Amino acid sequence: MSVLSDDSSKIDFFDLFPFAVLNPQIAMLSYLKVGEKMAQQPKKMEAAQQDLLDRLIELQKNFVKDVCKDKNDDDDCINLEYNEKNKKFEDNPFENHPVMKFTKQFHDTVADWLLTTLDDVDNVDDRTMHSARFFLKQYIDMMSPKNFPFLNPDFLQKTMDTYGENIRAGMEMLANDIKNGAITTNDRSKFKIGENIAITPGKVIYQNDLIELIQYTPTTEKVYAKPFLFVPPWINKFYILDLTPEMSFVKWLVDKGFTVFMISWVNPDKRHRNKGFGNYITEGLIDSIDKIHEITKSKSLHALGYCVGGTLISALLAYLANPACVRRPKAQIESATLLTTLLDFDQAGDMAIFMAENYLDAINAQLKDRGYLDGQIMFNTFSALKANDMIWRYFVDSYMLGKKPIAHEILFWNSDPTNLTEAMQKFLSKDLYRDNLLKTGTLKILDVPLNLKLINTPIYMISMEKDHLVPWKATFDGMKLFNSNIRFVLGGSGHVAGSINPPQRNKYCYWVNEGTVETAAEWFETATKIAGSWWNDWLKWITPMMGEMVAPRQIANFLRDAPGIYVNNRIGE
Repeated sequence: MSVLSDDSSKIDFFDLFPFAVLNPQIAMLSYLKVGEKMAQQPKKMEAAQQDLLDRLIELQKNFVKDVCKDKNDDDDCINLEYNEKNKKFEDNPFENHPVMKFTKQFHDTVADWLLTTLDDVDNVDDRTMHSARFFLKQYIDMMSPKNFPFLNPDFLQKTMDTYGENIRAGMEMLANDIKNGAITTNDRSKFKIGENIAITPGKVIYQNDLIELIQYTPTTEKVYAKPFLFVPPWINKFYILDLTPEMSFVKWLVDKGFTVFMISWVNPDKRHRNKGFGNYITEGLIDSIDKIHEITKSKSLHALGYCVGGTLISALLAYLANPACVRRPKAQIESATLLTTLLDFDQAGDMAIFMAENYLDAINAQLKDRGYLDGQIMFNTFSALKANDMIWRYFVDSYMLGKKPIAHEILFWNSDPTNLTEAMQKFLSKDLYRDNLLKTGTLKILDVPLNLKLINTPIYMISMEKDHLVPWKATFDGMKLFNSNIRFVLGGSGHVAGSINPPQRNKYCYWVNEGTVETAAEWFETATKIAGSWWNDWLKWITPMMGEMVAPRQIANFLRDAPGIYVNNRIGE
């Protein structure tokens, strides 16, 4: 992809910025389209300019009042007490300085005006408006005064307190992150896979080019007769479902008598470039089900798919529901749990921004050379979607204040991305995100069209209220693509924190609705809010389908101990 619109330019964006994700060309194209519409609405734009002028005049008046306020008024004065022992002010003298307050108020005022003015432009198509608003929000976040050293009160105070030591420490961390191509978000030295994270006992019982299949060691005297399979996303490592023992979904199930299996996807390289969605179904899901049947002799199992893992399960169910299906697993999927799973990609949220043709052209140039999409680009893309939390927070804390990131198990997992094969990247970006073929029923796997309406399997759909990757209203609409017995539940928090929410933590909440409604808004308005983890509701739903209690299946033949070798293959290794 050319950085410039001139076809004669041969400069590749990812050659110039190998870890960049926010291509300014995409933003410029969006703003040109919005600007064209603005030019056709002169009266509205004139009113907007007057609105900005009025806001700035009011802001200026408040600034003058703040500077010239009566110093005898104790309520208005800044009370600073000097602590001789610590040789510093008890309060940050910069925090309430008129200039600091003015810059923050100026930023907030202009930011609100920009967003309001953009939203008020008529006759802009939804995709262009979404893109323009996304990039505008990125710009607003970037220009926050806190991101500039001499406009950040904490930086100024820290510099005084440490005699500039924070600057030295920050520059060291910045140099290291530039070398590594990513912002450090956590202290990785505190975790080691297989030692204090992903440590639920188990064995790798099967391996092929795409997966290792893990069977976890039973811990109860009796187990449910029907096995359970976790299908994690292949754009991240599986151990999000098996973090520390206190945060492990796997351990929670094993301790309740479930016979648990887990797919661990390979971190692909050039050798896997042609492995696409169909391969992930056959070599991933079907091979796993066949092996589980061989071990347990059960004619059915239950499966949970997280994120695109749920999309994969849904596609397999649609494939099996078609009479033209030619390859069937030896056991059937008796129920499916779709955890933050997108099926209708019309409402893909901010991820749709990165599916523009300009981005895909740049990505395809890299795929042609490498055979895979570098997982570091995926990591930086996800970080850009939550820039304040995943970029600017660490920009300030690490580079300006000199604070080293703390150890955090979820952030450890988040900073351990995987590559995407060329075939899979093209499938996700074009067939799903761009063309939405799964919704239209025109997507084919092994030459068999997939129609979700043919599925009769009981389904539990759980989405998260603040999910920025898989918007819950989109998953609600995706539910309508099925013709199954579906229980839809909405959890609190976001894509990861809301999903990995053990009951003993007593965090967040979830919503249920036993009624029949048509829209997501109506569903939420009439839903019942319940404190605690959705795991409890899900357990009540699935337990009656798990069968009788039997003697545990002891693991006889295996390749190696869990968590296996695929999970330890990090980017760059």
